[in-house]
Order: sequence, then structure tokens, then C-alpha cells
Amino acid sequence: MEKPSKKNQMNMGTNFLITVYHQENFTYQGVIEWLDTRKKMHFRSELELINLIHNAVALNTEKSDKLRTWQDERMINVI
Repeated sequence: MEKPSKKNQMNMGTNFLITVYHQENFTYQGVIEWLDTRKKMHFRSELELINLIHNAVALNTEKSDKLRTWQDERMINVI
């Protein structure tokens, strides 16, 4: 099977299979599989899960550095 180009990958999206095995300490533990690369990794919390997804998406997009930060000048003005 031919690996899709970066441009085609951006159009297809980034695909994951998430399996939750446990819920402890008010968070989930399980396995995430990045279906496009067939890589699997255990996660120990929702924060770690979100971080793994973010890293995968950032690898496949050119605009990965466009996330908002606290230094962003486009903050909401409170009246």
C-alpha cells in the first residue's frame, strides 16, 4: 500500500482508534492506535491522550504552530 502524500493526508484527516481499558482517579487509561501509521501507544490520562493526538496532527499539518497561546495578541477584551 502506497503511503499518501502530505497534501493528501491533510485532506483525509488523521485517524485514530481509541480503546479505554480502565477509569481510575477520574481519568481514562487505554491504548490509542494511529491508524494511518499503525503505531500504538498506551495513555495514562486524558491529557496524555490529547497530547498524543495533537502531536500526530501537528506532524501532518503545516499550520501546527497556529495554536493560541497566552502570548497571543488576539485575546478577548473584557468589558
